[in-house]
Amino acid sequence: MKILTYRDLESKNGLLPLMDHAFRWPFNPQSFEKFVKIDPRLKNSHVGFCAIEGDKVIGFVGVMDLATRTLDGNIEHVGGVYGVATLPGYTRRGISTVLMNRAHEYFGDKGYRFSFLTTGHTLVAYAMYTKFGYSDVVTSASTYKVLEPKKAASYKKRENGRLDWDRILRIYNEFTKDKVGFVIRDKMYLRMLKKAERITAKQCIIDEDGYVIFRRDNGGIWIRELAASTVEEVEKLLMQIEEKAKAVVYDRVTTDAGLLKIYSRFNYIIQKESHSIMMAKPLTANASFKQTYGNEFYMSSLDWF
Repeated sequence: MKILTYRDLESKNGLLPLMDHAFRWPFNPQSFEKFVKIDPRLKNSHVGFCAIEGDKVIGFVGVMDLATRTLDGNIEHVGGVYGVATLPGYTRRGISTVLMNRAHEYFGDKGYRFSFLTTGHTLVAYAMYTKFGYSDVVTSASTYKVLEPKKAASYKKRENGRLDWDRILRIYNEFTKDKVGFVIRDKMYLRMLKKAERITAKQCIIDEDGYVIFRRDNGGIWIRELAASTVEEVEKLLMQIEEKAKAVVYDRVTTDAGLLKIYSRFNYIIQKESHSIMMAKPLTANASFKQTYGNEFYMSSLDWF
């Protein structure tokens, strides 16, 4: 078995069966290559490490560069692990261990103090990550509301207009100016989000001082991200979302305490614990997640990787 970086892999086609078996992801090399070029988390990284046996890609661990804001207001870059997979028939041979170790070495060479990944308590991989030295650092609340049946809306249909990314970025930066976590964004990052999440004008409500990005799902609306500079603007956006929804409204990742209080006032069901979590591994002896980020780490559904 030999280990190559994704960029050194001569043909990317062998990733298709691996990703489909692991994640039901029909990996398209051409589309992914275009995505790598615009994703600031991947643009300057190896993208991933591949285990090769013969002419088969039998394992993969993705690596990305993540920008965070710390308690002292500084920007700290950390490693991100994603897409950990082993081809069926090749499990229990230590392939993931070799690849994870290579990922950690790569992050160490870049001077990163932490490696992050997202997973779930119910997944088999969770136990493996704990053995690698990862521990739970961020668990988010989720919120749900079942709406009362209502007649067809009599109000004038709201026009979503165009996607004003400049306004979205301005509002987001104002909303997150005092927060720690995944709060470092620029226009390139927004461009990546638009492509990765397939965000359209129909999936956004943008006001002067707030916005909400959502997705319709079986008669319900999933709030992907809600940011606003005032409590009144948050309440206004929630009312507009509830007008659009037919049956239910939910936000699966709520890490902002202020937003959680407003959900509570609007009679949302609050589930404080989640199976989905972010884990972190310190890569240096003096690295402490709590000392670096404190007790509140901000991220939304759009930051999940």
